[in-house]
Amino acid sequence: MGTNSALQRALDAGRSVITAELAVPATVAHELIIERARGLLRPQIVAMNITDGLRGRPALSPIAAAAILTHAALGVEPIVQVVARSRARNALIADLLGASALGVRNLLCMTGDVPEGSADIRDVDVFALIELARGFPAGLGSELLGLAEPFCIGAAWSPFAPDPAYEVARLVRKHASGAQFVQTQPVFDAREFAAAIDRLPGALADLPLIVGLAPVRSCDHARRLTAIPGIVVPARLLAVLERATDDDDACERYWTYLDEELDWLARNAPLRGFHLMPIGHSKRGIRQTSTFDRLYAAATRALGASMPSAEADAIQTAAAGIASA
Repeated sequence: MGTNSALQRALDAGRSVITAELAVPATVAHELIIERARGLLRPQIVAMNITDGLRGRPALSPIAAAAILTHAALGVEPIVQVVARSRARNALIADLLGASALGVRNLLCMTGDVPEGSADIRDVDVFALIELARGFPAGLGSELLGLAEPFCIGAAWSPFAPDPAYEVARLVRKHASGAQFVQTQPVFDAREFAAAIDRLPGALADLPLIVGLAPVRSCDHARRLTAIPGIVVPARLLAVLERATDDDDACERYWTYLDEELDWLARNAPLRGFHLMPIGHSKRGIRQTSTFDRLYAAATRALGASMPSAEADAIQTAAAGIASA
């Protein structure tokens, strides 16, 4: 079957993509979800990840949030994060049916964080979840009334986890289970990330890797980020931030550092895209919006340096527009 996923069509065509993460709070307000999504709209962003119980906390169903965005016709596709943890198989099947019925075409299948204040159900692991989603609707084990489009299935990879070989083995299994693209945790060390890519087996050579990026506001903020599983901030970045005279100076030093890292990465590793993770952007003030613009501009510059001229021209035009805004 074909697909109505613009993200999958772009990946299948070999084009570079930019995605962004939309953290969904505990809310029933459509306007809030739409407002936050509009704050992340940029010309080259093709899809937005809708988080599912980030940090294990209760929040609006990502499927409901995705339906709100789809019906708002913002011109960007949702990627619904679906977690295996804390859901039974039948509940996951219900989620897939609901997502399909409401027009969702992209899923990111994850293990998920330990839920706060509820039982940690482990009926289906992430590999079985990917198989279930990739085989949808044929693999449901029951008759389906109506026609259903296939999903474009993504998976997560933590290249800087304490046991890299274990994470690579999991990534191989995710790909074998049906994952069609991968998004990573934020990358703050281009050379170590390139080395991690070099360690991937040949079976993953054609798997599109979308590199996670996140802003850093200060040295203290960088240290706090390391408490998030899978995030590693290199000592040389901490040294750069420690030399800052204040938080504004630290921010400027970080953007210079990030541009240099991404320029090196664009020249030394295959880039299929970036996933922008605007930590703290949900509080949306002028400063947060400016921070996201700079994150987006850094991504578009790096992609423009690593792709064929026609596509690069479009990307660089977008980056120039953001830089001059």
